[in-house]
Amino acid sequence: MSKKDKYETHRYVGIPVGNDGNGGYQLKVDPAGQVKVHTWRTGKHTKGKFRQPGQLMLTENNMMVVILEELPLAFKNRHQVVPLQRFLTAKVDSTVLSQGMTILKQTE
Repeated sequence: MSKKDKYETHRYVGIPVGNDGNGGYQLKVDPAGQVKVHTWRTGKHTKGKFRQPGQLMLTENNMMVVILEELPLAFKNRHQVVPLQRFLTAKVDSTVLSQGMTILKQTE
């Protein structure tokens, strides 16, 4: 593969969110009452830029996710992680971010 075909890859750990009905966001709970942490990666066609934890992103299935952590990902390992579609400029409030960080720490 030529150098120009390579692009920077990162893993993003996050939790799906939904609207809270007041113009904000809340963590999504699955049917079993659990909040699940998932991982996505940047792809060749990912739009936007990652700025900070708490920022929202859109998956390829149009699911909204709050980003909790950015991690390195070797280009050769990129196919092990699902790509994301785009980074959004919107963020969750500090309460939702701290809830997400607490859940993330419990899963590590």
